[in-house]
Amino acid sequence: MENFDVIQALARTALAGNPEAIEHQVTRLAERLAESGDDGSARKLRSLITRARNRQAVEPINLQPSDIATAPPTAQRLGPKTALPVDRESGAPLCEVLAPDRRRALPVLPVHAQAAYDSLVREWQHEAELAQVGLPISRTLLIYGPPGTGKTTLALAIAARLGRPAVIARLDGLISSLLGNTARNLGALFDFCNRYDCVLILDEFDAVAKIRDDANEVGEIKRVVNALLQNLDKRTEFGLTIAVTNHEKLLDSAVWRRFEHQIQLGMPTYEGRVEIGHLLLDRLEEVDPLAKTVASVTSGRSGADVRTLAMAFLKSTVLATQDIRSPVTVLREAAQATGIQGVDGLDSTDQELAKHLNEPPAALTQGELGVIFGRDRKTISRWLNPSEVKV
Repeated sequence: MENFDVIQALARTALAGNPEAIEHQVTRLAERLAESGDDGSARKLRSLITRARNRQAVEPINLQPSDIATAPPTAQRLGPKTALPVDRESGAPLCEVLAPDRRRALPVLPVHAQAAYDSLVREWQHEAELAQVGLPISRTLLIYGPPGTGKTTLALAIAARLGRPAVIARLDGLISSLLGNTARNLGALFDFCNRYDCVLILDEFDAVAKIRDDANEVGEIKRVVNALLQNLDKRTEFGLTIAVTNHEKLLDSAVWRRFEHQIQLGMPTYEGRVEIGHLLLDRLEEVDPLAKTVASVTSGRSGADVRTLAMAFLKSTVLATQDIRSPVTVLREAAQATGIQGVDGLDSTDQELAKHLNEPPAALTQGELGVIFGRDRKTISRWLNPSEVKV
């Protein structure tokens, strides 16, 4: 079918509900029709575009005061009908927008990361006082660390705390195989964010910020990084930009200098894993020994693994039709159901696991172990001290 590629792209963008992308594809179709000699159809499509633009021009812009810090006087408020930037060729959106949600939880953070978070939020809360003495607030943050450590969750929590919508860059639309398109898309994304009072989140940041002298990269990556640096410099007067990466060693050195705040997230400590367990299991009785057990068996695991195991345990407990299984049995089933392999100690016998949980850092008492294993204290004592059992 003639022009089917354009019609397919038009259908895709129409289903996505993006007005700017739809207009682009309709314009492409009008151009194709004009080139084939069908000037009448092309003229009708262009007339539809003109009428749509006129309607948009008279619609009121949704302007609302920010909860924290004062937005630039020219900044507009993002609304549900705001047209998002798109890749010119494919029509794919360059970003998605999430409205600020006060219920969004802050991940459990190590002390240094919590201090950095508090410092950034405090600056935004006191922008006016800082401005009076000629000091600008920080507008760039780099979050880095292994997968599953809460980086994206932290970025979204910051946006929610500041009361701004989060504009999340979509790499599938941003990165193009066509020469020069990626740099152009970056410019379009930043220009869009600079018009609105928002938090720009660049997830998987290393994809567009790689070291420029990497021998394995072609010349295109140098143009992309240069474009990124230029756009980061232009954005210094607008909003907040948060970059997130699992591969900080791949970042170009010039990129690091653009970020005033930097937060490194690593695997949670035992205390951090206990806190995650408490947050997720607090509706259950005897939550303390349960949280300690989850923390103990997830030694060296990411916060995401701790959350997955705790949530699977919670669901199994809530949905259980009978209460004859011990918490340890349910925990083992949860580990198997979620596919988490080699969870510390869960593959051992009850007696071996009880000894492990009785030692630091968990140091569960015999009473707590009795709750976890569904056994009486005499049995737990016999497990822990087999040499004291009388023959």
